[in-house]
Amino acid sequence: MRSVQRHSPAGASASNSLQSLQKVTMAKLLIVDDEPNVLNALRRMCLNHDVAPAIPAPEVVTFTSPVQALEHLREHPVDLVISDFRMPEMDGAAFLTRARELQPNSARIIISAYADIEGIMRAINDAGIFQFVSKPWSDHELKAAIVQVLAHRALLVENHEFANEVRRQRGIISSQQQELDRLELETPGITRVRWSDDGGVMLEE
Repeated sequence: MRSVQRHSPAGASASNSLQSLQKVTMAKLLIVDDEPNVLNALRRMCLNHDVAPAIPAPEVVTFTSPVQALEHLREHPVDLVISDFRMPEMDGAAFLTRARELQPNSARIIISAYADIEGIMRAINDAGIFQFVSKPWSDHELKAAIVQVLAHRALLVENHEFANEVRRQRGIISSQQQELDRLELETPGITRVRWSDDGGVMLEE
């Protein structure tokens, strides 16, 4: 397998990423591929601890439909979205671009053949993918890519939280805003919900 990386942490950055990954207790993954056999194989690979490296406590949801996957992303936060490029409803670049809009703090990986280079470049520019993995892949190398991306995402989230803490201490943001940012990271869209005085959710008319 050969891969083109969106982010390539090295040296101290890579070490910090691995330290951040050690703090991750569960990895929520969403995988999209229109071929059920491929989708099942990817799911088994992520859950298989016999093939190193092991993904920390993977929680995997899969979809053959990118449209249904987007509906899931509206309600459920994930750490990593993995998508095939060639799909009939929408290609992987378009899907991951929409996924990024719904959950900007999730990481994104696209799987494709090198023949799709134009679409891959679109995914890099518009969807902000963290890594491109070429077909065919080996389970070991794909899992290594997933672990690396999760580690880098964990470092980005940690740095974001640290930056907010520094800003709060300097009086730039309030502790309330910091808590809202934390909630938004955990559950995208939660801070836009309108609550009534008795704790209920107010629906838009």
